[in-house]
Amino acid sequence: MSEFDSIYKWSAQDVDEQLLNSFLKNAKNYYLNQLNNAHLDENDSTFFIWSQQSLCIYLIRVSHDYNLDTLLVFATTTSDSKDSIKYYNFLSETNNTQFIKLYWDDQLRFLLTNTNLKDYVKPNEIIENTIEGLVNFATPAKWANTFFTKEYHHAEHHFEQAPIDQYDFNNVGLHSPKFKIQQIINSVNDQQFSSEFKECMDAYEHEYYYPAAAGLGGIMESLLRKTLENYKRASSRIISSDPTVSNYLGALKQFNLIDYRQTERIKAAFMLRNAISHYNQGFTEVDDIQSMLHGIENIYSTLYLPSQEWKENHPGQRLPEPNHQN
Repeated sequence: MSEFDSIYKWSAQDVDEQLLNSFLKNAKNYYLNQLNNAHLDENDSTFFIWSQQSLCIYLIRVSHDYNLDTLLVFATTTSDSKDSIKYYNFLSETNNTQFIKLYWDDQLRFLLTNTNLKDYVKPNEIIENTIEGLVNFATPAKWANTFFTKEYHHAEHHFEQAPIDQYDFNNVGLHSPKFKIQQIINSVNDQQFSSEFKECMDAYEHEYYYPAAAGLGGIMESLLRKTLENYKRASSRIISSDPTVSNYLGALKQFNLIDYRQTERIKAAFMLRNAISHYNQGFTEVDDIQSMLHGIENIYSTLYLPSQEWKENHPGQRLPEPNHQN
């Protein structure tokens, strides 16, 4: 018997927050202990998302063959500073053969399609490696172990990726915690930008370093342009009709938006794009791509976010010429 057995039989009215939090703590401790025992270097640790950011865990009571007590468990990314856990009961909604014969991930898709779960969960925030069913009073450690094992095999073989499926689950989550990828995508809120960024990460995951580098160079240019657009200083008179990174940096310098050190860091990131070969493979290119991602994060944090804040505080206005700024 386990202290968590009662969770498998809860109705929607039986939720015990203290027991839920105990479930969460038990799972997190097991996950971190497994990570500690793996003795990984810092680069490989970035593949273990729960060591990098907070998660929201969902326990969903569902139907199963032979009336076995079952929880469908998964996690989503969250901007909260602390982990959280939620419980929902969909026992009656899933008491049918169509649902019961599905695999765990398809059971989750069924719930998102046919119940009000989609009112509480955003599919693109679901971390695919966390989707797992717990049957017949399995412990939180069972879920945490499965989650950790999937990530471990990914880290162990991250140069031998199987094709990423096209389902609308979060497939940038492996690097998102370290490089703020999802945060950048959400903040920019531009469909083309989002698609291009995700395509770059798809290429990176599949070891296509040259197209990943070329695409990430475009992402950096897009962020620089959008920074100037927020200040209404992106006209062709300022950055030319066919701007290069030098044009963007020159315009930012013209309006005192960037200093020498920032300029050199951005130039160095662009130089990496041109240095990556079609043919070489290995950690050199991985490190280069990660350096470019740090460059994107730097542009986002030090240039784009301040421009977005300025735009919100000065609706419809244009950044004054430097000699007219207060």
